[in-house]
Amino acid sequence: MPTAMLMASEAAAEATQNAFTVSGPLIVASWEMFGMTWNLTESVIVQWIVMLIILVICLVLGTGLKVIPTTRRQALAEWLVTFVNDMVDGSMGEKYKSYKPYIGILIVYVILCNLISLVGLRAPTADVSVTATLAIITFFMTQYNRAKTGKLKGYLKAFIDPLPFMLPSNIIGEISNPVSMALRLFGNMVAGMVIGGLIYFALGNFAVLIPAVASLYFDIFSGVIQAYIFTMLTMSYISNAECE
Repeated sequence: MPTAMLMASEAAAEATQNAFTVSGPLIVASWEMFGMTWNLTESVIVQWIVMLIILVICLVLGTGLKVIPTTRRQALAEWLVTFVNDMVDGSMGEKYKSYKPYIGILIVYVILCNLISLVGLRAPTADVSVTATLAIITFFMTQYNRAKTGKLKGYLKAFIDPLPFMLPSNIIGEISNPVSMALRLFGNMVAGMVIGGLIYFALGNFAVLIPAVASLYFDIFSGVIQAYIFTMLTMSYISNAECE
């Protein structure tokens, strides 16, 4: 009986080692401060790498510009600026032109965070703390725009419109917007990561063509689409919060 139990335990351990598991971002360093434990995770480091990439892109595309473009580099830079301008003007209106720098950096940042997995790094957007932070920024920008356009009276009125008893549901609706944004982006990125990992795990040594084709969708197409959706929702929430 002990021998059978030992063999079963060894079989279970081997199965666990060979199983496909999904875990959160790696904790690179940890320290105590103010009575709390602070962790430096893989997501933070990868985000700094993404920000460095964005800095390099800005330096490359933004230097040596001329009134009349003479290089493909400047043509690309002008196309990117035009794309962001048209996107903001079409979704928010020309009066929201001050939001163009933020919207432009937001969509580039989220796209790079989604696509960084192509080089073997873990996508920061597969960490709910990252997507929640971006969603909270959108939430505060939404509240700021409502307070700016409606002042105190219009801001408070928006929560009791059309009737005073709608206050609880309106508050829940405001809170649910950033929650849904964060979970939508996080869920899609984690789902793509899990499905891709399952394909590799299932095919084993035969993982050649199918994972590559799946990666085209889950890593590239879905990553770009989710970044675009997140940006469009950000513009929609901000502009729709305007008080008349």
